[in-house]
Amino acid sequence: MPDSSKVKLPTSFLRIGQQLPVDVYAKNGLLLLKKGHYVLTPEQRERLVTLAHGDSEEVAARLEREQLERAAQREKEAAAQVQPNPIMELGFQTRRAEGLLLHGLAVPGLAGRLVDMADALIRLACKQPDGVLASVLLTPYRDIGSAHSVHVAAIMAVLGRRLGMEEARLQAVVGAALSMNLAITGLLNQLSRQQTPPDAAQRDDLYAHPIVGSAILREAGVVDEHWHLLVQTHQEQRGGDGYPQGLRGEDIHPDAALLHMVDVLCSCIHQPQPALPALVIGSLYRGELGDFDPQHAALLIKELGVYPPGSFVKLASNEIGVVTHRSDKANAPRVAALRKLDGAPYADALLRDTRQNAYRVLEAAPLSAAVVKPAYLSKLWQK
Repeated sequence: MPDSSKVKLPTSFLRIGQQLPVDVYAKNGLLLLKKGHYVLTPEQRERLVTLAHGDSEEVAARLEREQLERAAQREKEAAAQVQPNPIMELGFQTRRAEGLLLHGLAVPGLAGRLVDMADALIRLACKQPDGVLASVLLTPYRDIGSAHSVHVAAIMAVLGRRLGMEEARLQAVVGAALSMNLAITGLLNQLSRQQTPPDAAQRDDLYAHPIVGSAILREAGVVDEHWHLLVQTHQEQRGGDGYPQGLRGEDIHPDAALLHMVDVLCSCIHQPQPALPALVIGSLYRGELGDFDPQHAALLIKELGVYPPGSFVKLASNEIGVVTHRSDKANAPRVAALRKLDGAPYADALLRDTRQNAYRVLEAAPLSAAVVKPAYLSKLWQK
């Protein structure tokens, strides 16, 4: 008579060359093999597949344990997986932005594609914020119009995370940064090559672009009103000198004010010629680049540091290095030394703790002092 306390053994319990994980019974309850016995041949396994049963409670417990072990192994494997290289990822998003921002409504599904890009930048900023900030300074680009928007969006993703913005608001903020210049991306490229100031028609396009850009986004299907608000007001200034509405002070949403500050920061770092980030950040903090909310300026210094990731510095050790990660001290970041000031580049970058006096940061340095290509540095942010 069959034993109701016994269940058919899963075939996963019967592996050639491995021990049986439970006692094996016939269907009528007769013990066939004890736990720990080895399955030695394919023929033996075939017979057991047909006959083998096990205690129902023991089999259930074993299955649960195997399920937990598999889940733990998957988590371990996921944790061990190499994270996307942020410099390569931002380079991809920059190339992607060229197609979207230069062609606007001609791009099918423009709104959804912008949301996808915003979400990708937010995920990257969550996983590798230092790599994202470094990418803004090190990622090569072909046209400044779209690259500038991606840079601003990347920094806004990092700042938004620090501010604890909830998901929908953060998506709107980063989406607005990506699309704020949608109406003039081509014009910005033209102006970057133009030796003369904007003419009257170009100035008109510049002044109108926040409203025109919002209209394009609405036509494309963007329905988030906060997104539209930020695009419409990202050029407003606290003193009322901005455009298109000339808003003042508290009439400007804080997110729009923060977006404007990061917009100015990135413009000064990249245009018309690259500037030392530390000098630009210092000028912004001193109020030389505009009248910004002191809390926003302090947030920027705290998040980027005096020497942001991706910038180059001279150390007390007479070495030139690149900042890799921020630390709890704004003027003492983690640095990878690249070469002696009077020597050839090292075969491998050497990590330096700039909190130590022997390796303290003396001053900012240009990329030319490092004598390396940015592509060589990308592995420093590869987890």
